[in-house]
Amino acid sequence: MKKGLISIGIIAGFLFSILMVTGSFAADVITLKASNGNVTFNHKKHLEAAGNDCLKCHHTWKKGETSGKLCVDCHKDKTEGKTLSAKEAFHKDCQGCHKGLKEANKPAGPTSCTQCHVKK
Repeated sequence: MKKGLISIGIIAGFLFSILMVTGSFAADVITLKASNGNVTFNHKKHLEAAGNDCLKCHHTWKKGETSGKLCVDCHKDKTEGKTLSAKEAFHKDCQGCHKGLKEANKPAGPTSCTQCHVKK
C-alpha cells in the first residue's frame, strides 16, 4: 500500500512538472498596466509562437520554475545603470520581435502605440 502511494506521488509529480515546463498552466490573457493605456495580449498564443521557449521573453526564467520575478521587479520606471526601464524593456522585446517577423515576411504583430495601448 505504501509503495503504491509513493509510486502515484512520483508519477503525479512527474506529470505536474511536464505541464509546468510546457507552459500548460500559463495564463491565457495578460494585461499590463500602462499610463498611456493598458496592453492586453494573448500569452498562450505568444508562448506557442515562441516554440514554448519562455526565455525568448523572460530572460531570467529557469526551467522548472512555476513563477519568478516580474519584469517590473528589475525594470523600474526609470533606467538604472545598465538595466532598462520597464517601458524600454517591453518596447525592445515586443516591437523588436514584431518588426523582425515583418522583415522576415512572417505574420507580425502591432508596432505602433495605439495598436497595443488601449485607453479606457
